[in-house]
Amino acid sequence: MKQVLVSIIVPVYKAKKYLARCMDSIFAQTYTKLEVILVDDGSPDECPALCDAYAVQYPFVHVVHQENQGSGMARNAGIRESKGEYVCFVDPDDELGDSDCIAQMAACALRANADIVQGDFCRLYPDGTCSGADHHHLRPGTYTRTADFRFQGFYYYGHLAYNWGKLYRRAFLVDNELYCRSYPFSQDKAHNVACYSYRPRYAFVDTCVYRYRVNEDSVTFRYKENFIPVWTAIAEDYMQFCKERDVRAYEDLMAFHMFFGSFFVAKQEFRAGNGVRGATRALRRYGSEPLVARYMMESSKCRYTKRIRGGVWNLLIPMAAWLFRVHAYGIFAAGNWLLYQLEVDRRISRSRLGEKGNKR
Repeated sequence: MKQVLVSIIVPVYKAKKYLARCMDSIFAQTYTKLEVILVDDGSPDECPALCDAYAVQYPFVHVVHQENQGSGMARNAGIRESKGEYVCFVDPDDELGDSDCIAQMAACALRANADIVQGDFCRLYPDGTCSGADHHHLRPGTYTRTADFRFQGFYYYGHLAYNWGKLYRRAFLVDNELYCRSYPFSQDKAHNVACYSYRPRYAFVDTCVYRYRVNEDSVTFRYKENFIPVWTAIAEDYMQFCKERDVRAYEDLMAFHMFFGSFFVAKQEFRAGNGVRGATRALRRYGSEPLVARYMMESSKCRYTKRIRGGVWNLLIPMAAWLFRVHAYGIFAAGNWLLYQLEVDRRISRSRLGEKGNKR
């Protein structure tokens, strides 16, 4: 099989506990034409020295040291340092999948002449078990230009929203200046939505290429005081980005972004113990944002759901958006409280996975 250089970029910050496991999963790859870029993002612990030790031991490992700027900027530093035809992002507390996952993705990329290759992933739980594969349910070709592809890929299953679990053609990123964003959260989604507007050629492998560690102390699970301004800024910046670059803006992506944001607003209030009243207050603030009001209005008229195979979503999105339209935030909050108590989102997530595996 022909091999091209693949650059694996690992942004490193306070990752001492898991870095060795991450690196072991990289060293275990059967694909031989690799370079590894470790970007020390100003980590205050032993990580800078650990990175340097890897570079001394392995000639294909290179280290970049920089002041702390966040994982997005660290990935950008890795892109600039890399030489590979394709790049792969791996977070330091996660792991690559089976030993041939890079080989499978690289072969797929070359076969399809792809700009982005997407695989499945599984979850590593705190108790040491691993879920079954979370399948992407996507396919290449003209389908990648449809509203259904955008809904399934970025929101319902969500695989396209992450920087990890993929290969990117380096030239596609660099030539189009598609660098990662510096938001405190959801920067992966912002980056990949911007990539989508440049109409990349997608390809897919039906194998688990990545193991994502579920860590409830991470930014993902933390209460975010700045959730609403950051979430709305992502949409505003995307629309401005498309205008400045003269590329197509996919408004359905932003409509779904605003819709699912309403659930996240409510959920974080419930997790913080603020109940229905706290969620109602937060949802009222969210609904007062002009871009939220605009897209909820249009979603209530079924504008963005006509072309998705969403089943219940074809009803739920317009109904929930209508509650925003009439400012029935208390009813919306109460409905979400019931779903939260019944752990519906957790059940849906687990239903998409195989049974949890044995302890590793």
